[in-house]
Amino acid sequence: MQIKQIMKKAVFVSPGATKKELLSIAKKHPQTKIFVVVDKEGNFMGDLHEDDLFYMLLPNESYEDIGVELAFDIEKKFFAMKAKDIMRRHDIKCCEDDDIMDVALQFATVEFNEMPVINKKGKITGVIDQATILRHLKLK
Repeated sequence: MQIKQIMKKAVFVSPGATKKELLSIAKKHPQTKIFVVVDKEGNFMGDLHEDDLFYMLLPNESYEDIGVELAFDIEKKFFAMKAKDIMRRHDIKCCEDDDIMDVALQFATVEFNEMPVINKKGKITGVIDQATILRHLKLK
């Protein structure tokens, strides 16, 4: 089975998307866990997980109430103002025609649960995650 048969539709955001814009996009796409950050030409820049958005959207005043023992990565999210400030930059991706087992093995070598899916022209056409692959794996 190929990835294009099971991938999810990508939800794109611009690197300059503000907190308010990101919250609006998240509300419009309640089933989406990963948001793909692309430049004006549609080239992949990184991605945002819904967990990143959660921390980013908490009011900054709440940060002091939680305490200073938070990890630096989470602290960075509290003060992020735009998508580009918290997006995960990486080059992990797969192709529409890749076999799901090949992508499953690729997931096993990285610390990501989702990755963008690209077509032959190198443009993002969707997103695949470990949970979707798990539900479609067939053991011999």
